[in-house]
Amino acid sequence: MAKSAAVRAAAPEMKSPVKPTGARLCAEDRRRVILAAAQKVFLERGYANASIDAVVELAGGSKATVYRQFGNKEGLLAALVTEGAESLAHLVHELPLDGALEESLRTFGRGYLGLVMRPERLALFRLVLGECGRIPEMGDIFYRTGPQAVGKWLAEFFRGIAARGLIASDDPERTALQFMHAVRGDIHMQVLLNPTRAPTEVELEQHIDFTVKTFLDGARKR
Repeated sequence: MAKSAAVRAAAPEMKSPVKPTGARLCAEDRRRVILAAAQKVFLERGYANASIDAVVELAGGSKATVYRQFGNKEGLLAALVTEGAESLAHLVHELPLDGALEESLRTFGRGYLGLVMRPERLALFRLVLGECGRIPEMGDIFYRTGPQAVGKWLAEFFRGIAARGLIASDDPERTALQFMHAVRGDIHMQVLLNPTRAPTEVELEQHIDFTVKTFLDGARKR
């Protein structure tokens, strides 16, 4: 149980933007400051109630810089979604899957679930769900740079263990996505729909134990 908490703590929280004073920022640093401010504004106010003015007030600089780098409010949201999803994929790629099969699956399960259940990631997920009906490409960006990228990486792991005869899988990509969905499961849905819901360490461990055991019962070669 302690290990589950440790995996979640390993990934740093997004820092709140600090309005720069004095020295000029390079373009990349300015971009990061703007995106950090946009995250705070979008997640606190929602897309409809957010404004470029509010982002600039928090980040400093000028509206012209925001428009030059991101085009408009929609472009700013797209950049934020892309960065958030890519950041998740990068953190998942850091999970060590070099142990025994069952322990590697538990490591992935604990790490992945801990990451997707971080409050700021749940808030971003809710934001994307709320806007993708109006801006379908937003959902495509989120899926392509986040879940799909993680799935492709995990598929390589399953392809390798299938080649070693540890599981039976003719479709590693689908196997990876099914395992990811199982790891998120109902526990992620509950927290996504109710921000006050906070699963205990015991609940998280029981969920991972059940998911890994059920997966291996079906995937191991008979």
